[in-house]
Amino acid sequence: MDKTAASDLPQVFVADRQLIVCQGIGSLVGQIDEVRLAEFATDTKSLDKMLRQATGRAILILGVRLSDGDLTVVLEQLRKAHPEVMVVVVADETEFAFIRTAIKAGANSVCLMSQILTSLPKILGKLVEGHSIVPTDILRKLTSENADVLTRREHEILALLVDGLTNFQISARLGLSENTVKYYLKAIYQKLDVNSRGGAIAKYVAGNY
Repeated sequence: MDKTAASDLPQVFVADRQLIVCQGIGSLVGQIDEVRLAEFATDTKSLDKMLRQATGRAILILGVRLSDGDLTVVLEQLRKAHPEVMVVVVADETEFAFIRTAIKAGANSVCLMSQILTSLPKILGKLVEGHSIVPTDILRKLTSENADVLTRREHEILALLVDGLTNFQISARLGLSENTVKYYLKAIYQKLDVNSRGGAIAKYVAGNY
């Protein structure tokens, strides 16, 4: 393929908190003819800078966590700053809560890490054609679930809990009363089926809720 034709191909960026994961996914992307591999990012600031400098169509392959935030935060920022970027979320099967969150937040596709070698080329091919695609096994699991899902406010509170903030600090940060924070925490514990801050943090960090 000549340089002019190559420059017209959609750029694929890869973002994950671990650079080695970005490099592994990047080596796979580099073998796909319909796209061209761009840059890697491990935090939200470098991701934003990278996408601002993108030329032409851009596709982002996003892990569930960057070094300074999980995909709940990253997708919200992306939709505001870069609504034109198509997003593929890569996650493990144990991180299904993040998969659910990604689809609700408008991700264009989801790829399970265990199926990445076969699924990612197909997914990128569809995105290049302008089609969003969610694998049928993920759709099936999504539609069969009836579990309570954390609200955006509960996500915010849980993320601050993970950062080590006290109830008072959380209330000050979010402009809520301490009693309201306690009410939210009680609801979070019930939804996660835990009875302590440590249990809630462990489930959240594992994406297992």
